[in-house]
Amino acid sequence: MSEKQKIVRDKIEFKTLTKKEMHAAAHERISLIAREFKEGFTFLEDFPRSVTFFGGVNIKDEDPFYKKAESLAFRIVKELDYAVVTGGGPGIMEGANKGAFEAGGKSAGLTIQLPREQVVNPYLTHHIDFYYFFSRKVCLSFAAEAYLFFPGGLGTLDEFFEILTLVQTKKIEQVPIILVGREFWDGVYNMMSTELLKRGTIEDFDLTLFTITDNHDEIIDIIKKAPVRNGIPIEHFEPINPIARKECTPCEGNTPPLTHEQTEILLEEINQWVLVEDTHIEKTIHLESFREAIRFINRVAHIAETENHHPDIHLFDFNKVKIVLTTHAIKGLSENDFILAAKIDELLR
Repeated sequence: MSEKQKIVRDKIEFKTLTKKEMHAAAHERISLIAREFKEGFTFLEDFPRSVTFFGGVNIKDEDPFYKKAESLAFRIVKELDYAVVTGGGPGIMEGANKGAFEAGGKSAGLTIQLPREQVVNPYLTHHIDFYYFFSRKVCLSFAAEAYLFFPGGLGTLDEFFEILTLVQTKKIEQVPIILVGREFWDGVYNMMSTELLKRGTIEDFDLTLFTITDNHDEIIDIIKKAPVRNGIPIEHFEPINPIARKECTPCEGNTPPLTHEQTEILLEEINQWVLVEDTHIEKTIHLESFREAIRFINRVAHIAETENHHPDIHLFDFNKVKIVLTTHAIKGLSENDFILAAKIDELLR
């Protein structure tokens, strides 16, 4: 250690925190993190169909990639009516937000507080600010229908490998990851195929989880064909109730409805559902707000589409959701109704 470093060290006053002070500091930090996640996810609910753009902050507006981001975002809004989401800063983010803004669409920015104030681009129609990088990153990768990566620096590569890892490990659905700028991304691909694959740290399949293309028509087609996501896939949560682990089976109306005795047995396996005339089961859920009620309905709809068994849903008093389950094909109850009820219960854990 140099003499200068010793002098600097000696001038620093270290204060040992008490257990009470550490607890208070940790509580304050956890509260801020929880608030950022809640506000971030609430913010994203206004964009049920979106595409997230990533790319370098130092790319200028005269750069061809800035122009490509602008043009592609314009088409995504005009042709698909999707929102465009970015980190809200300059460079590629600004190009994408500009294209969406000039197309008259939703142009959202998830910005970050920095020691030196971040430059927020002027093309945002919606905006939310974060203190923590990791909570912002989670929200940027939460529920877009596709992710577009343009050339960039460490942050862009960090986001790319983060989302690629989430898809590879099935923590999120297999969502389109599109890399724009072949001359840039071919280098990354070559590193992965010649170094990582050769050493056995990745598999051949991992190299198929993303697409490198400069063809805007191909990109639009990929996005158009991508399913609408609901964030973290529900099937990746391990249900507590054994009946919720079952899957609904197609019902063609060729089986009789459950008897009253069978229904009573299955009722004991689900939580506070009410039997109505041996033909329906129903449950009313009270949510915190209208927004939470809509979000809950969307999650129920996601399960129903996955199981291909659909409930009747009623929203009333702005925050109450009544769900009615029956198997219409047999004009009564089947095991499918109880499986779906158990899966809905899992949402309320």
